[in-house]
Amino acid sequence: MRFLPIFMDTKSRKIVIIGGGDAAEAKLRTLIKTEADLLIVSNEVSNEIHNWIKEHSNIVWLKRDYNPDQLRGAVLAYAATEDPEQNARIAQDAETQGIPVNAADQKEDCSFYTPAIVDRSPVVVAIGSEGTSPGLSRALKADIEMKLPYSVGLLADTIARLREKLSHKMPNFSDRQRLWAKVFASGRALDDRLKYSPEDIETAFETALNNVPANKTGKVSLVGAGPGSLDLLTIGAQRRLHSADVIVYDRLVSQDVLDMGRKEAKYIYVGKKPGAHTTRQEEINRIIVDEASKGNDVVRLKGGDPLIFGRADEEIEALKVAGIDFEIVPGITSAAAAAASIGASLTSRGRNKSVALITGHDAKGFAEQDWTSLARDGSRAAIYMGLGASRFIQGRLLLHGAKSEYPVTIVENASRDNQKIVETTLGSLTQAIESKGIIGPAILLLGYEAMRVSNQAIRELRAGL
Repeated sequence: MRFLPIFMDTKSRKIVIIGGGDAAEAKLRTLIKTEADLLIVSNEVSNEIHNWIKEHSNIVWLKRDYNPDQLRGAVLAYAATEDPEQNARIAQDAETQGIPVNAADQKEDCSFYTPAIVDRSPVVVAIGSEGTSPGLSRALKADIEMKLPYSVGLLADTIARLREKLSHKMPNFSDRQRLWAKVFASGRALDDRLKYSPEDIETAFETALNNVPANKTGKVSLVGAGPGSLDLLTIGAQRRLHSADVIVYDRLVSQDVLDMGRKEAKYIYVGKKPGAHTTRQEEINRIIVDEASKGNDVVRLKGGDPLIFGRADEEIEALKVAGIDFEIVPGITSAAAAAASIGASLTSRGRNKSVALITGHDAKGFAEQDWTSLARDGSRAAIYMGLGASRFIQGRLLLHGAKSEYPVTIVENASRDNQKIVETTLGSLTQAIESKGIIGPAILLLGYEAMRVSNQAIRELRAGL
């Protein structure tokens, strides 16, 4: 994100618009809705701008040629003449004076962009594309305009009054956040909740407030973050992240998923790397118990599914011993995402009636498996944490009779933008991992071949042409 979206207080602040034609008119159409003091500098103005000048007391028209002194004291400047060279000079003058500037249709001369706006004041939705596609922003605006009822502004005004009442009864910020989450998460669809009348919102507010326990106890949600792509994050996981006070997360959780959490939440990293554990499991258990004991709603966020090689049983046992309430929110496991990435089914009628989900490591080191069964023709397995153990796995399978040419597909960062797919054989497994620079996280799909060409393969093919 290059351009930071912000909301600026414009009340009684000076904004200068240089120009009086179509470009200036387009800028003013939004600016006249603000409480800013607007200065228009132009020898001529359009009929529409002339009407706005007569209707709005906060608009001053300076009917003369532009000079840099007119920018002095402004918080924003708009270079909106019909002359690109003059717009560029105005932008340079504004930059010299430290004033953010927007030059109409001249991306290289802009230090900020005015977004497409859906106005339901005091609720305002801003949509931007960093100047790359104003048309797309307008299309998104049109879609949101149809979905966002006009009553949302009245709803926000009602909530503002209730917030003031709540601040006296509930001084703790996190407690107030949780209460509002309950008000707006009553099991109804968002579209329905946005249509609350002021009376509806007051009733929901009073119900939630009356049901707040005198001594709140915390809860822990063991949540699967999926393999990394936001498309594969469950709605249940999103809801827990939106209302969590504390988020305890590991190395495999993507930043996109973390960004779904409340910015006011406390984030605790407990990541582990093979052979270099930064946080022992006992310490993780202690953290989630301690945070919940303080009355916090804790999300223990794990990559993939918490019940598949996520050591959830140890955390569940610690929570039971401490008497902490908990729930489990499953996630899409990496093996399923990896199989989907290569266009293969984990189970195929007539080919395999089962698939083994195994780990390359356990608490004692390299994990022993039923190698005889895994080495048989037609066997299939998804191997988690198998990179560091790849030579061990390769040796065990070959020792128990597996064929050297048996197919193996490696999927690194399954479902993410930087996903990489490598097809190889059991005999060439370790060499393929090294030569292709696979560093993980990765799933080894034993007995699977990619059924469709990956994006990585397409890029490599194009590079060779």
